[in-house]
Amino acid sequence: MKLVYGFISIICLLCIACGQERTTQIKSENLEIIPLEDAFEKQSELKMSDCFKKVCYVPLETTNEGLIGELPSVQVMNDYIIVTSGVRDKDYHVFDKQTGRFIRTIGHAGNDPTGYAPVSGGWINPHTNELYLPGWNNKMVVYGVDGEYKRHWKSPIAPSEFPVNAIFDYVDAELIAGYYPATDSLPVRIALFRNEDIERVDTLLQGHIGEKERSLFGIDHLVVLRIPTLVIKDKEGCFFTMPRDNCFWQHDGMLYFKIAFNDTIYQVSTDKKAQPIRVLDLGKYDWPYEKRHEEVKNAIFTDYFLEGKDVLLFNCATGIYGDYDSIKYYFVCYRKSDGTVIVSPLDKIVDDRNGFLPVRPQSVSESGEFAAYLPAYEVAEWFADNADRKDLPADIEALRKVGEEDNPVVVLME
Repeated sequence: MKLVYGFISIICLLCIACGQERTTQIKSENLEIIPLEDAFEKQSELKMSDCFKKVCYVPLETTNEGLIGELPSVQVMNDYIIVTSGVRDKDYHVFDKQTGRFIRTIGHAGNDPTGYAPVSGGWINPHTNELYLPGWNNKMVVYGVDGEYKRHWKSPIAPSEFPVNAIFDYVDAELIAGYYPATDSLPVRIALFRNEDIERVDTLLQGHIGEKERSLFGIDHLVVLRIPTLVIKDKEGCFFTMPRDNCFWQHDGMLYFKIAFNDTIYQVSTDKKAQPIRVLDLGKYDWPYEKRHEEVKNAIFTDYFLEGKDVLLFNCATGIYGDYDSIKYYFVCYRKSDGTVIVSPLDKIVDDRNGFLPVRPQSVSESGEFAAYLPAYEVAEWFADNADRKDLPADIEALRKVGEEDNPVVVLME
């Protein structure tokens, strides 16, 4: 599952041009081409029927012990729903996926040996039913979904200094992958770790020079995008970006990654070097790696990929280096069966089947189950405005009893 660890935890990425012929789906030299330029010029509403065959709603039980705080993040791990919430403090709550029943809270924030740092970060591993939570001194605190503390984990390759933060995620039950961005002296590296031993290190795009270490005191301003990226401008007028979430994602037993200002999606396996498998055809909207520190008019910035059995969903934005009000966000669906690409000017997927509330998927399990949440007050307001609806399916009808102060409703999609 997707989340980040590195210097990013303290304060709250490579360019392949696509000049090939554009069709709905092209496979050349084993690379699958996603024609994003054409779809961007023919934007349309993104509907549930475009993306999913099955949608179900799970209202989370509201208890004092399992009360969900601000800015929740929802993930599915096997039979469980894991909800992270809170701003100052982070809480990790476990709910039953079928019923929404509250089961337990995982761990506690604190600087004691088993405490986690109250910051963003970490990942979950469905192969082991474990949560890797951000700890102290570049360590992760590992808990089981049963709530028991297991151990600490620390990468044997130290994360680089700000802003070149490392990102980690699971590969399988035993291996952890680490992404290390290019620095001014080192190329991009993808490392595999078994426990705290280095299994393999792949180097990529060695011609690219990365970022130099920078001082926090050199920051002029910082913008938190609605997509999981920070935009930072230094006092010399140079822009750079940092992910707030993971560049990795899993699907069907394989690990994938994509990083900013690079149009290529790579596949990471245990037995061979990371391989390019897909390319985003951005055409005239491409943002070259060498221009990553400057604003490129109309260039598309892509981020946060979620892959299921039928679709690949991701975010994109334009104008990220401009004024906050000038940033435009889009949501993209790539349908793998026929190569269809839909770019929506909305950042949510509308319910064209039942006319219920739109959703914005936050995560996807390795088996392809997407998860989103609906705030309870939005659910209550929708039913107040649609009191006469008698044609709703049973799982939506059951949400009439959700109160404004209740825990959110989780939406599961396949």
